Amino acid sequence: MEKQTRLDKESARAFFRARRSERPAEERLRAGSAFAQQVLAGLQRLKIPAGTTVPAYISVGSEPSTRTLLPALEDAGYDVVVPICEPDYRLSWARWYTGVELVRSPRAWVDEPVGKRFGPEIMVGLPLVLIPGLAVDSDGNRMGQGGGYYDRFLASLPDGADRTKLVGLVYSDEVVPAGTFEFTALDAPLDGVVTPDCWTWFSSRTVQNTV
Repeated sequence: MEKQTRLDKESARAFFRARRSERPAEERLRAGSAFAQQVLAGLQRLKIPAGTTVPAYISVGSEPSTRTLLPALEDAGYDVVVPICEPDYRLSWARWYTGVELVRSPRAWVDEPVGKRFGPEIMVGLPLVLIPGLAVDSDGNRMGQGGGYYDRFLASLPDGADRTKLVGLVYSDEVVPAGTFEFTALDAPLDGVVTPDCWTWFSSRTVQNTV
């Protein structure tokens, strides 16, 4: 078997961005609904009750769409927060709800809710956070967009047995074999990933699928 060539970060980002841009709009729409169904089913399996805060994100462009997911979380009784891009590549968080006023971020090509902002302390005691990315390998290593916001945020979270679980949202073909792309010690690995087909947990580097 031919040895796999590990892509450097910029080459990997270019590859996954190009593939996303070619994904038909109808497929993205179907995937958006499937993401919502998978996330809600997973929260039920994990026995995460209504009223719990679920950090997610407002999708943009060809990212896995959260246009169905965010209202679905709200309808199921969860409190939703999404990131705000702050100076020095830091993230704060603001509550999302149907009808909230959105403004374009002055620092990134994303929309952000108007309202009170919360720091990383809002994550204390939360079971999980849903994180965007371009790809995730089978060891849980995440390929981000390169802005550095999430890397700094994830590094700020406390460690320990009861820490917040880091769960990515990517398309099914963006869960790739270990060694596909490079990463560094500054890239926080994920605990799991949600695709339109299933949840996958990375436990002791052993992949566990939950349909």
